[in-house]
Amino acid sequence: MSVGGLAYIACGVVVAVVAVVVFMKFDAEAWIAKDLKRGDLHALIEVASGVRPDGLSREQARRLAARGMVRGYGNGNYRATIKGRLALRVRQAIRQTAQSPP
Repeated sequence: MSVGGLAYIACGVVVAVVAVVVFMKFDAEAWIAKDLKRGDLHALIEVASGVRPDGLSREQARRLAARGMVRGYGNGNYRATIKGRLALRVRQAIRQTAQSPP
């Protein structure tokens, strides 16, 4: 095996270790709820499901748009972005994990 090949393997191992450390310290609940208030995520669920695309108050829309979770279109209607949908999926996974028996 050449020196270049060993260097690639060493770099891959370092990247893997760094990724594991970062993911172990990642607090998904804090990431989801950062700068949001009570009811914002429920409103995001309604927007993401299409039930109420106009279901956000101005303040909710401002907070969710600042986080990149919704995008406004038309006259007071909103759509959930990929980031918003991802936040809802992560939240759902966290809740399912917490509810499952040990």
